[in-house]
Amino acid sequence: MGVPVDLSLFDAEELLHLAINLSAQQKFVEALGCLKRANKLDPKNAAVIYFTAVIYAQINLYERALATMQHAVQMNPALDIAHFQIGLLFFTSGRVSEAIEAWRPLNRLGDEHPLYLFKAGLEALAREDFDACRNYLRQGIALNAENEPLNNDMRKILQRLGDSEYGDEDDE
Repeated sequence: MGVPVDLSLFDAEELLHLAINLSAQQKFVEALGCLKRANKLDPKNAAVIYFTAVIYAQINLYERALATMQHAVQMNPALDIAHFQIGLLFFTSGRVSEAIEAWRPLNRLGDEHPLYLFKAGLEALAREDFDACRNYLRQGIALNAENEPLNNDMRKILQRLGDSEYGDEDDE
């Protein structure tokens, strides 16, 4: 057990990065504590608000995650990952038309950006165009060097589609 740390020693940016690292270790309580402190220090920091929503999703508070991500996007409309995650939350809860609407801002990224490719893949999945879905998701994974957890989520979808490169479940 470590020595208790005084969070008041850190600024909002430091707390955000501590929270990201804690989350990667699945220490969600500690991560959320850092984020709540960071939000008190800098309530207009959209990245802090967005990552708070990520933690909410990780601890299965999906409606809170959705509302918090939407707040982050209102604060910073250029927060592309939040647009994607909002759409993903809608998509996984069966609200496909709302997902497509949430993903609309990602169209400006172009077809060589991982988030565009991931949303295109999920839209293809909704249309039951499994080949297009696989192709878009594979391309997105290949281009996404920044967010390995998101790549892992997309790999799980490919596994469920029976993609031989990512597993051999045949659920089609």
